[in-house]
Amino acid sequence: MTPQRQPTQPPPVQSVPVVEPWPDEPVLALRAWLFARDGERDTYPVTLQEVRTVWACSDRTARRTLQQAHAGGTLAYLPGRGRGITSRVTFAVPLREALTAALTRLIAARNLDGVARVLRLPFPRAWVFTRQVQALFGLTEPAPGLDVLRMAVTRDLGSLDPLLASNTFEAHLLQQVMDPLVTLDGTTGELLPHLAHHWDTAPDGLTWTFWLRKGVQFHHGRTLDAHDVKFTLDRTRHGAAWLLPDLERVSVHGPHAVRLHLSRRDAFLPWRLCDTPALVLPRDLPFHPDRLTGTGAFRFTRLPAGLRLTAFDAHFAGRPLIDEVEYWNVPDRQHGGPTSVQVQGEGAAAQPHWQAEVGVQFLIWNAHRPATHDPHLRRAVHELYDVHAYWRDVGRTDPLVPASSFYPRRSAARGVPERREAHAAALLRDTRAAPLVLYALSWPEPQAEAAWLAGRCRRHGLHVEVRPFDLDLSPLPTDGDMVMLGEVAGVHEHLAFLSALQHPQLLFRQLLPPALLRDVDAHLDTYRTARTHRERENILDAVEHLLLRDDWLTLTYHRVKRRQLHPLIRDVHPDAYGRLDLKRLWIDRPGVDGA
Repeated sequence: MTPQRQPTQPPPVQSVPVVEPWPDEPVLALRAWLFARDGERDTYPVTLQEVRTVWACSDRTARRTLQQAHAGGTLAYLPGRGRGITSRVTFAVPLREALTAALTRLIAARNLDGVARVLRLPFPRAWVFTRQVQALFGLTEPAPGLDVLRMAVTRDLGSLDPLLASNTFEAHLLQQVMDPLVTLDGTTGELLPHLAHHWDTAPDGLTWTFWLRKGVQFHHGRTLDAHDVKFTLDRTRHGAAWLLPDLERVSVHGPHAVRLHLSRRDAFLPWRLCDTPALVLPRDLPFHPDRLTGTGAFRFTRLPAGLRLTAFDAHFAGRPLIDEVEYWNVPDRQHGGPTSVQVQGEGAAAQPHWQAEVGVQFLIWNAHRPATHDPHLRRAVHELYDVHAYWRDVGRTDPLVPASSFYPRRSAARGVPERREAHAAALLRDTRAAPLVLYALSWPEPQAEAAWLAGRCRRHGLHVEVRPFDLDLSPLPTDGDMVMLGEVAGVHEHLAFLSALQHPQLLFRQLLPPALLRDVDAHLDTYRTARTHRERENILDAVEHLLLRDDWLTLTYHRVKRRQLHPLIRDVHPDAYGRLDLKRLWIDRPGVDGA
């Protein structure tokens, strides 16, 4: 939970492990903190306690570092004399000049860790995202014939434990490092063999047998066997029981066959085994999120300010064409995922294009708060949340895809009813609502949208306080009356829908009324007996009706992302959700013959 920050407090500086420090790093970090608090100055008042907090060190170390910077001419330090007396620091060169010089030295030294740490300091984006920095986070050739793709990620990562990963980007990363028994075609959503080359079920439907490929290698050199699959599914059964609710036990039948014993028939079982919590782990290595190991197409390496995926030469389905992919944490620009892929040293510009997410933005009410149980209040806010009016009022130019379903294709077929502000006004005239708290992500766009909705409510006498929260926080905020967020589907819509509504880390499970969740679960349970796409669509229809009927959930729009991809990057196969197939893309450099 992120409390509302007081206006007089500067934003805290992110603490990043220092692997290759440069002499000016502590001074620049202090200067960033002071800039966030007081703006651009030459001289700042500061206490030793504040310096100690910024540098995460003792009073003695903070005092010594200040004295060393003073002696080196970087700043002039005038310590306060006496208890509680504020010290003063005066910097030798203007802030922009010092920042540019630091970035220039780091780029010349190819110190990406250092550059990434500077980018995370609270300086204006235009000051730090220079052309040289943008080129650095593109595609480079650190060695002849070696292609390394660098991409920016604008938020801290959430959990990388397959049992807990609830964000789309984290799940995508895990699927590069680990493999499931069964996978899904990224375009059609059809089941495909993967670690298991074949499977069948007993006539009673209670026993499923999966036969494993031979010779599949883990990244640490051992060969996959059935005991690894048993270890993984036992871990999933205990840590993510919502995904495999009817799995009673797993038995091993030789090195290449594993049998799943169910308490009830489940025709949906193969699809469940495609989901992130069922990614196969080695049984002989304790799980650690900084040392992920699997059989996937890429090895994982944690970097101080990001992570690296390195092509796994021995991957059973073939080596990726790209050699390395690096993700680096850089300042938030609008959203929390990777947004740009550039090729360094090439003249052609990146080509932006729009792509709709197969997911939905929504407003959800917190049933644990007394004020939210007024159905007239929920309906009034639903009517006021008119996305057409929002686009018009703020002058947004990106495409608008209004939502009446979790999925764009269904919204297009169903249509979106018109919102009625006059009806909301009539409802609120008869409602004596206390002030409400609305949480929205701390990024600029969600905060602007929440402020717009709060203003629209205020026009009709309903006071709404907007508070920010961070996506990587766990648990998500539960002390507000409403939360604005988005849900992005996986490759298989019906599986993703089930996961979204039953994953305990997500807001649906945490905020909706227990009685409503019981009804939702009863419908989702019928996935077990649904054998056709139409039957699963009917389940989705019924659950969406339950969620929307009493306005505990308001679906607003399907977000459309703009991604920049350099035209020299070939065989870019984003799935329906915008995630790049890293295993297939490659770089077509002018003047290079062959692959």
